[in-house]
Amino acid sequence: MPESSAADVREDDARRREARLTAILDTAVDAIITIDEAGRIESFNPAAERLFGYPAGEVIGRNVNCLMPEPYASEHDCYLARYLATGDPRIIGIGREVLGRRKDGTTFPIDLAVGEAKTPHGRVFSGIVRDLTERKRAEEELRASNRNLEGALAELRVKNEEVKAMTQQLWQAAKLATLGELAASIAHELNNPLATVSLRVEALLTQTPADAPQRPLLEVVEQEVERMAGLVANLLQFSRRGQARASTVDIPEELLRTLDLVRHQLRNRRIEPAYEAVPGLPAFHGDRQALRQVFLNLLVNAIDAMPEGGTLTLRVFAERAAAGPRVLVVEVADTGVGIPDEHLAKVMEPFFTTKEEGKGTGLGLAVCRRLVHEHQGAIHLRSEVGRGTTVRVTLPVPSEANTEHLGRSEARAGLDTTETGS
Repeated sequence: MPESSAADVREDDARRREARLTAILDTAVDAIITIDEAGRIESFNPAAERLFGYPAGEVIGRNVNCLMPEPYASEHDCYLARYLATGDPRIIGIGREVLGRRKDGTTFPIDLAVGEAKTPHGRVFSGIVRDLTERKRAEEELRASNRNLEGALAELRVKNEEVKAMTQQLWQAAKLATLGELAASIAHELNNPLATVSLRVEALLTQTPADAPQRPLLEVVEQEVERMAGLVANLLQFSRRGQARASTVDIPEELLRTLDLVRHQLRNRRIEPAYEAVPGLPAFHGDRQALRQVFLNLLVNAIDAMPEGGTLTLRVFAERAAAGPRVLVVEVADTGVGIPDEHLAKVMEPFFTTKEEGKGTGLGLAVCRRLVHEHQGAIHLRSEVGRGTTVRVTLPVPSEANTEHLGRSEARAGLDTTETGS
């Protein structure tokens, strides 16, 4: 083949390869940019024009850092010079996420992959650029959706706990209502025969001489009838839902009066009473008789817990509860036998008792809990076997009460107690 013909063939092949390459670059989805060793742009395909907003003729020959925001623009030439001097690549041959800068000055996230080619005319660096704006937006929407979902799940868990608590309260109320109806029915059925037996025994005792051998037996019957009458009274008290007789109550004074009612029992059991009340406490608005019943039940329980004697401590003060409102606090503490841990959660349940058979009905603390809750208060109990029990009753202080009457440090609000029966 003549030499001119061979040269024409090579030239045609080169034109075809160039045309093919140009077609590939022009139809590429991603932006493709090439630069020389000085960082000047040599080619800028249509996808790059659309992405950066520059026509190719406006950027070819310019430093590629015109497509970069700070600090990348100022640092780019140093990166390129260091690579040419040391051969240590930073991003060449790999891809990474950086920021690009459009002609209008806006920045946007891009994925940049840089390659290198050595030609007879020097090195050429090619960059393939992909816009990550939509992907980043989708990722942020996904993160926001996840945050919303987590918030919804947390709210759902809270609602679920509220439903569980409400269900428990409804179940407890239904159980107590059923027990109350049963207790009232039994109490009313027992009252009449008990009254008849009591009258007959009383009549027989009046006719029986003190030295008669039958008299001790009749006295035993009389005592047992009285005990049964007390059980019936407790049943009626437990089941009763009458109208509260509200009045202004001086809590320390009522507690002292209740203490006077049991002083004889304290002496007989060799129990030393101790009384602590902060002066100037605000009055409480509630049912005086109901509160006396609560205090009496707590004192009797404390006395029964100290068969070998001990100390009964009564404390009355005011403090700020953990949630914020101020409350009156009544504590009844004994140094008795204590309550095992496995019984703490049950002692305020109706008909549950830790006393010996025949010594308790299991209704005293249940009645206390109901009456305290009816006064919008709370009752807590903590105990240690062999060291005693402390019952803590909190009652809301009226909003108009003088807040200067706080007699104890607010730090006492964190007293380690276990609420039972709530």
